[in-house]
Amino acid sequence: MKIKKCLASNQRKRTLHRNRVRLANRRHTQFATDQLHLESSSNNTHIELDNS
Repeated sequence: MKIKKCLASNQRKRTLHRNRVRLANRRHTQFATDQLHLESSSNNTHIELDNS
């Protein structure tokens, strides 16, 4: 009985950790894409200002 409890607990911990990692990865990816869009729109603004 104790072994089953321990296995269930370990499985739950592993799942929680996996979800936490996935969430962090999603945040990092979202941040990186946001930064990329900001930089590209900033570069486009500079190009438009230089051309006018």
